[in-house]
Amino acid sequence: MAGRTGPSPTYPGVPVELEIVPSSVHLPEIRRAAQGMLAGIAGEVADDVLLALDEAVANAIRHGSQDGRPIRVALAVRSGWIEMAVQDRGPTPRLPRLPADPPAPLAVGGRGLWLILQLVDEVRLARVGEGTLLSLRRRAEAFTGATRR
Repeated sequence: MAGRTGPSPTYPGVPVELEIVPSSVHLPEIRRAAQGMLAGIAGEVADDVLLALDEAVANAIRHGSQDGRPIRVALAVRSGWIEMAVQDRGPTPRLPRLPADPPAPLAVGGRGLWLILQLVDEVRLARVGEGTLLSLRRRAEAFTGATRR
């Protein structure tokens, strides 16, 4: 993994900040770091956040950092919100648009941003240099049951 920044991501509640080379080989490590940080969050919420983060990072790898420039991934719980940010360095010819409708059943691709919209409460896309910053927020709910799924 290229250059990890910030505190160790393995402790519950400690923010995660990672910088990775654009390769799907890093998705499991990002997921493990995020799972550790989300300990204490309700199971369904944590599962939705992990899936949204996976999709966001996969999109950045596939579409946003094709020339090998690093991707930044950040995850934190603040003031009752789980906040995620995924920033690629581009070059991206144009800012993606958030889809209003699901993709056609037989469409090849086009499901990532739509799925993310179903899993989180807030989605923002912004141009940063030649790349894209995808910011996501989901209300955090504390885990209250005896076991987590």
